[in-house]
Amino acid sequence: MATITNSSAGILSVQPISYKVIFAAVVTIYALYLFGLGIYRVYFDALSHYPGPKLAALTTWYQAYYDLYYHGQWFKKLGQLHEQYGPIIRVNPHELHISDPNFIDILFTGASKKRDKYKWLGRSILLPDSTGGTVHHDLHRKRRASLSPFFSKEKIRRLEPSIQRAVDNLLGRMSDCGANEDVMPMSLVLRATTCDIITGYLFGKSAEYLTREDYNEDFFSSINAMFGMSWPHLTYISWLGAVLGCIPPSQWTKQIRDIRLSEDLKSNNSTVFHGILNGKLPPSEKSARRLRQEAQQLVLAGQDTTAQTVVAITFELLACPDKLAKLKAELASVFPDPDNITSAVCERLPYLHAVVQEGIRLHPATLVRMTRVAPNQEMIYTNEKENREWVIKPGTPVSMTAFTIQNNPDIFPSPRKFELERWLDNPRLDKYLLSFFRGTRICLGLYIAYFELYLILEGIFRRYDRYDGTGKQSTPTLELYDTIRERDIDAVVDLVLPYPAVGSKGLRVMIRNKPQNTE
Repeated sequence: MATITNSSAGILSVQPISYKVIFAAVVTIYALYLFGLGIYRVYFDALSHYPGPKLAALTTWYQAYYDLYYHGQWFKKLGQLHEQYGPIIRVNPHELHISDPNFIDILFTGASKKRDKYKWLGRSILLPDSTGGTVHHDLHRKRRASLSPFFSKEKIRRLEPSIQRAVDNLLGRMSDCGANEDVMPMSLVLRATTCDIITGYLFGKSAEYLTREDYNEDFFSSINAMFGMSWPHLTYISWLGAVLGCIPPSQWTKQIRDIRLSEDLKSNNSTVFHGILNGKLPPSEKSARRLRQEAQQLVLAGQDTTAQTVVAITFELLACPDKLAKLKAELASVFPDPDNITSAVCERLPYLHAVVQEGIRLHPATLVRMTRVAPNQEMIYTNEKENREWVIKPGTPVSMTAFTIQNNPDIFPSPRKFELERWLDNPRLDKYLLSFFRGTRICLGLYIAYFELYLILEGIFRRYDRYDGTGKQSTPTLELYDTIRERDIDAVVDLVLPYPAVGSKGLRVMIRNKPQNTE
């Protein structure tokens, strides 16, 4: 590149421009742009008057610092920021986060008011064509409508025999382990159990991981690796999601293809994907790519969230013998005959219900911020303690988090304690649980998750007691084995799902089928 100059003799000449000069000019212009953008975001943007750290208002890399450098620690920092700045804060240049439970029904409203999913969150879960990853309200309603009939309470009630078969398989594996007085990796085994249940319902053919000697541990390890490596980066590096999204999970692709090519497709609506393929969605909504993403979302959501909740509750009960004794007494009084167990009865048992609800509260199965956008209307947040009203303009992403709400000491005193009595004394606390989301995007698998929780917990703890150390108990027992709450049970890392500390082996228990001879 060159410039034209006029010499002292009046002759025009061409002088080359150094690439260093060009580079310096580009860098200077870009630096000025960033400086101007920063000034605008911090002082003139529509969100500039909201509380929060200036650095968070300036750049998303403030949040990225805690997710990338400290590996999934933003969810903890979020609670600290609310303690410092109050119930409504600006967490990045574009988004607000609210910790006040009174705002739940405003943000997660019914179908009469549009709520889009924040596209920034949608891209980060790698499944933009799935129902859960759908950004726009109207498209989400259309996709969800094709799935909802298969996840109604009545429909899931018919699935109960399949759930019970998986529970029986689980108890069989536990009995085999107990015959040798061996240690069982419960975190792994429970994931295999819930995966068997959801895959059987989705595809008509269970994964049958419980029948494998290793429970297909490699499959679950690959999921852990995927979340551990990709989730923190996907949120901030958009092109990475596009690359990883091109890698198909061939296992689910084959299952869907087999259903599509089956001879009885038109006459068979027994599985979720038979129903979708026979439904009224347009052909574009039945493409292999979209249904593959739908399958991946449903399998991941259906296996990991429920399994993690059972893991946490099992630990809490084994760590609290008095609470376990009360649960066993309730189960024994209602189910003296093990062949007459139903979820309909289980869900009406007050103590079992309290166990499930407190487990869901204390150990939410997802830590991700639930972000919604009201595209065409204002949302109003009222801080009743300060008697101040905040008018949130249309199009502003606003989020809430189950972990924050469910650890609010004003609603749940001593929030880090496993206190069952809070649910016995105040059943209206149910409305403050956000683990299954709320509003039009409430968890599709809500009923199947609860039925699994009731039946799995009933199956385990009607049969097994906590080992008391004497070796003289007349019933099979469970004993915690090298399991520490802070390392193996509590949420340590946010990778969409809560993960324990790096290197943790999760919940492990020693199983004994018969009394030991201690003499």
